[in-house]
Amino acid sequence: MTTKIANILQCYALGMGIKQISRSFELSRNTVRRYVRLFQECGIPIKELAAMPSARIQEMFSEGVGRNREPSQRQLELEALLPEYAARLSRRGVTVKTLYEEYRETHPDGYRHASFGNYLMRYRMVTHVVGHVEHYAGDQMYIDFAGDKLEVVDSESGECRSVEVFVAILPCSHYTYCEAVWSQSRQDLIKACENALHFYGGVPMAIVPDNLKSAVTRSDRNEPVINEEFAAFAEHYGCTVYPTRVRHPKDKALVENAVKLLYRSVYADIEGLVFHSLESLNAAISESLSAFNGRRMSGRPQSRREQFKQIESDCLRPLPAIRHQMKERRSATVMRNGYVTFRLHHYSVPKEYIGKRVEIVYDADTLEIYHGLRLVTTHQRDDTPYSYTTKDAHGLPGRHGSYEKDLEQIYERAGQTDNVLLLYLRKVAELKKYPPAAFRSCRGIMALEKTFGLERLVAASACATQLRLYGYQEIRRILERGDDADFLSKDDIDDEVPVTSIHKNIRGAAYFAQLKHLNRNNNGNK
Repeated sequence: MTTKIANILQCYALGMGIKQISRSFELSRNTVRRYVRLFQECGIPIKELAAMPSARIQEMFSEGVGRNREPSQRQLELEALLPEYAARLSRRGVTVKTLYEEYRETHPDGYRHASFGNYLMRYRMVTHVVGHVEHYAGDQMYIDFAGDKLEVVDSESGECRSVEVFVAILPCSHYTYCEAVWSQSRQDLIKACENALHFYGGVPMAIVPDNLKSAVTRSDRNEPVINEEFAAFAEHYGCTVYPTRVRHPKDKALVENAVKLLYRSVYADIEGLVFHSLESLNAAISESLSAFNGRRMSGRPQSRREQFKQIESDCLRPLPAIRHQMKERRSATVMRNGYVTFRLHHYSVPKEYIGKRVEIVYDADTLEIYHGLRLVTTHQRDDTPYSYTTKDAHGLPGRHGSYEKDLEQIYERAGQTDNVLLLYLRKVAELKKYPPAAFRSCRGIMALEKTFGLERLVAASACATQLRLYGYQEIRRILERGDDADFLSKDDIDDEVPVTSIHKNIRGAAYFAQLKHLNRNNNGNK
């Protein structure tokens, strides 16, 4: 303080005005005027005054000893309660208002609300001193998960699934990043951190998480044990994992405050909206986050994005050429139905591997299945429980997929053959109404090609269409009786009509031709 007084008087001696000195030293103008008045009254040159001992300067320019006022009884009573009130104020749901109401019930003649709050605030400021932390450009990236989760609604079942919100911030420029992930697992944490680094376009010296299990295996005040996979990720990007101390959230106070700001901006922007996928949710978050980073910061002339570009973007180290490949391994046995189970989801495997032991190598996006050193198959990872992911090439028994899709394949094959056959199959499916029944009938009709040939199947379809007979049994009877002969060319009749068409119980076209000839002769004789 003594040095400050000497500096004030030196500035005055150099010609600075009272108002300018007040603004520079953050003192009231009256205080500056009092120092100047005492300096003028003492008549000591400024050089001699600056060389005087500090105690002497303090004695000359102090306000003097004020009255020693004894504290009142109600002040003593309140000061005795302040330690308990300050400790309780850190609990969830406890506010200054609730503490004051409790105080007034036991002390009806006590202080009013404003004085009570001032005493409590002064006590907390003295007992909870907060140190200033200097943040350097490109030094650290704070990460955290928000306490409030968001939701993704399944479009088919309507089930709501809670998702975590990952938040990262560069403390020097306050440039903020966030995205939604399925969980706080190691895979999702690493993927989110990697996305944050690519969002910033560079790598800081250290990543600062709290002591969550997916990042820190064992916490320690001096040297915590970092999760191996997370440490490998940091090594790939050439940075260090530097966890905060246990139960010291103020070690990364900026990201804690960023979470609160995102509650008021990003969370407020998407409130009331329904998202059916994580991708659509993150698209909405990204749009709102861009607006958040583009707004001017409180008390500063720049936005977070502008501040990042000016002071920090050039201080980050470049990103590596390839992303970190995170793989984990697990053993499993292929079940009798040809599927292997991973986290309650079932993935198909070729049937020749049923009963064999396989290795599942997986990351956040893909799942590879090995038998020994041989890659058996690869699937896109799906964490939906009790569901099946199947590849048709694996040839597993049973049917897979929807009947509508299989019907479309039958229609496509029929359309490549003849439109008569295609229209007939569509009419059969229309009359059957139930897709499984329609699929079985159409599949059976197309299978008749193997027995009777393609030309006869088309002719039978034309015949059945004329007779308005729709179904597998109807087509089969037409083919067995040879009723399709009238719809075949002469060459097709000679080549295609089977022996069964001249059975004694099947009259066929020849019978009707002979009958027509006999009737003509009988009419001539008459």
